Amino acid sequence: MPEDSEDELDQGYIIVRSASNVLASASNKLSTWVTMKMENGWNPHGTPQIHHDGEKFYIIQAMIKS
Repeated sequence: MPEDSEDELDQGYIIVRSASNVLASASNKLSTWVTMKMENGWNPHGTPQIHHDGEKFYIIQAMIKS
């Protein structure tokens, strides 16, 4: 789920993230959120980052306003 705060939106930088017990599910969720943001003028910034805490996979993607 995107975590947009007014400060981030004003600065033109957001972090989009997803989490799931299954890596493919987390990836699909992130892809959906990133696509939605791209339709609103945001672009991915860098590569997605993946973290696994032993239970869930977390994937985050930095995005910048174009």
